[in-house]
Amino acid sequence: MNINNIATISFTLVVVIGIGYFFTTSMNNNSMMTDVGHHENEMVESHEIYPEDVANKIKNNKDIILLDVRTLGEYEEIHLKGALLLPVQELSQQSLASIGLGESSKDKEIIIYCRSGARSKTAYDIMNSLGYTNIKSVSGGMIHWEEDNYPFTETGALTGANTASGNDVDASSDGPRITLDRIMHDFGVITQYGGVVETTFTVKNEGTEELVIGDITTSCSCTSANVASRTIPKGGETILTVFFNPDFHEEPLGVFKRTIFIPTNDKLTPEAEVAIQVDIKEGE
Repeated sequence: MNINNIATISFTLVVVIGIGYFFTTSMNNNSMMTDVGHHENEMVESHEIYPEDVANKIKNNKDIILLDVRTLGEYEEIHLKGALLLPVQELSQQSLASIGLGESSKDKEIIIYCRSGARSKTAYDIMNSLGYTNIKSVSGGMIHWEEDNYPFTETGALTGANTASGNDVDASSDGPRITLDRIMHDFGVITQYGGVVETTFTVKNEGTEELVIGDITTSCSCTSANVASRTIPKGGETILTVFFNPDFHEEPLGVFKRTIFIPTNDKLTPEAEVAIQVDIKEGE
């Protein structure tokens, strides 16, 4: 065999190996993208985890601990299967130990959730300060979980020794009182590439003291909101503007909902909610 033939065969082998490597790498990358799911554009905070990733962990029997930090009533209405319950207002090293999350659990993967993500962020901060190293808060909480119809939920009473104390709230007429002109806006059918749509809600203070609005959050990053004024005097009002981006990421098919959470100093409504409903005409 002459030198030219050897060179030709060597070049052919390099090309074949290179193509095989490229194909294998592409397949692995595609598999990785499949694991990520439809939310690759989703913007979550460093302390958060996307609901789909939690659902995949449950589906694949990963060694995780689910911690519900809502009230007993909320837990009984609906919760993730197998979740422990510890209301955030009762959270301490002692109470964590009482439900089996003591010193030996500080490096275990613990996923915390609440209704909207606000209380689970508080729980995250407390547990982080106590030395828990592998914890995440579910982005958008149970609201987002239900909006996108993720599985692994159940209803019913809590089993085991852990119970919620449930403090009563002073329901007197004094203090700030938030009201909204409506709690739902239906955008109807909109096109995927038609750009961001928006709507406004009127927020009123019908109480006897100034109403203060905290940092507004939403159940999904495709939705955002801002308020014209964070403080509303008694008898006053302001405008809440809600934006929805139909091309932010892949959304559920058919009609679906996104929720906006409005934290306030109203003792009766510490977290008010409004929602939008939309049906995206994909590809247009």
